[in-house]
Amino acid sequence: MELVLLRTLVAVHDAGSFTAAAARLCVTQSAVSRRVRQLEEYYGLTLLERGSESVTATPAGRLLVDKARAILEIERELEHNVAEHKLRDRVSFCCTPCFGAGRLPDIFERYMGHSGLNFDLNVVFEMPEDVLEGLAGGRYDLAVVEHCDELDLADCPRWELPPDEMLFVSAPSLGIDAATVALDELAPRRLFLKTYNGCAYRFLKRRLKQVGASIDDFTNLCYYDDLAGVLRQIVAGHGLGFVSRELAFRELESGRLREHRVPGFGHQRPRTMLVSPRLRRTELTRRFLATFFEVMGAEPPVDLVGVSRPFEPSGAAAPAPADRIPADRVPADRIPALPRRAR
Repeated sequence: MELVLLRTLVAVHDAGSFTAAAARLCVTQSAVSRRVRQLEEYYGLTLLERGSESVTATPAGRLLVDKARAILEIERELEHNVAEHKLRDRVSFCCTPCFGAGRLPDIFERYMGHSGLNFDLNVVFEMPEDVLEGLAGGRYDLAVVEHCDELDLADCPRWELPPDEMLFVSAPSLGIDAATVALDELAPRRLFLKTYNGCAYRFLKRRLKQVGASIDDFTNLCYYDDLAGVLRQIVAGHGLGFVSRELAFRELESGRLREHRVPGFGHQRPRTMLVSPRLRRTELTRRFLATFFEVMGAEPPVDLVGVSRPFEPSGAAAPAPADRIPADRVPADRIPALPRRAR
């Protein structure tokens, strides 16, 4: 039995639906359904009762979920304990799929150019609340969260990063020429998002509410569970997109897409770097962190990486020194907090 099957069953049980579990695991709903069927076929029992709006565990399903949690915790402990005996440094890094697609490739390219391959880096994509849960549970050493909703950042050391910018984008063939556009002009058109209740969806829903609008004003929403696929659909002129500017940077620079902002909308999305207290501050991990901040266009924090070395920003403008404040010393109104998601 593969552990991914148990991990998927736990995710469906906790999320209450196949759709929500798929969003958390960053896979398709059909993949989640297939994995649960494999478990049910293996045991010859129904593990989940499928309702019209939610799923609940059967008695056998609840038993397996409890045992699966214990097995997965043993796996995490083994992975951590064995890693401590390895000669090479190892770091587990977690972020959202958007950050992984938009920024990590540049970070990898620059870091590998400096440091070669003597470094084990495990990268996982999760939703922001699951990033925090994994960090608190010891699964991740470093994490980046984007503030789509209000988050409880717990007690991990943290540093603000230059914010992301979420934009409406369209192909020239749609004929939307203006950079500043009223919502009334955008709402009747098809809008592509990666997943229902994903990061972009939640950020959009929150910002719309702040300007007195609603996600329901967009009457033609299309979910395409692949970030590259979303961009392809938008470039082809099949509809609008609401995406990170970093994700669509090449298409915007080449003119294949146009960017649009809505007055009073608040397009900037704060981001925070979180560091687990258990991270081993070796030379290679410090160098990785220094490279990370360089590529992000921010001065590497001395209290995190040691004495910083000169660098040339790789495109993003570095924020003013006043903006580079460790997030654990940022005023409360800069990083709002809500209770953690109920388990």
